[in-house]
Amino acid sequence: MTLSEFYSSLSESLDEVLERLRMESRIVKYLGLFLSDPSFTELKEAFASNDAQTAFRAAHTLKGVAANLGLNKLSSSSSELTEDLRPGAFTANSPALLEKVELDYNAAVEGIKQLEQ
Repeated sequence: MTLSEFYSSLSESLDEVLERLRMESRIVKYLGLFLSDPSFTELKEAFASNDAQTAFRAAHTLKGVAANLGLNKLSSSSSELTEDLRPGAFTANSPALLEKVELDYNAAVEGIKQLEQ
């Protein structure tokens, strides 16, 4: 899979990321590093331990990392969860928002793994 195909498979724009990061090799490098970013794991663990403040920080970090890599769907769903958690407590919407983040995260991870092959 090419980098262009990766972004197309997620309905995202490679051109947008190229404007920011300038080189395809740099984008591939950072996408690879994304796989070891702990934010998503921290988010899931925070939900499991009922720690809304840690969940907020993890969702906020994930939002920024995803935005920088042009993973706009993941950034958007993470942003929605961030705003839901901003008051420092889980809401009735939090589990559904986490589910959307997880779907977007898994799609990005699967695509990155295919890109690396």
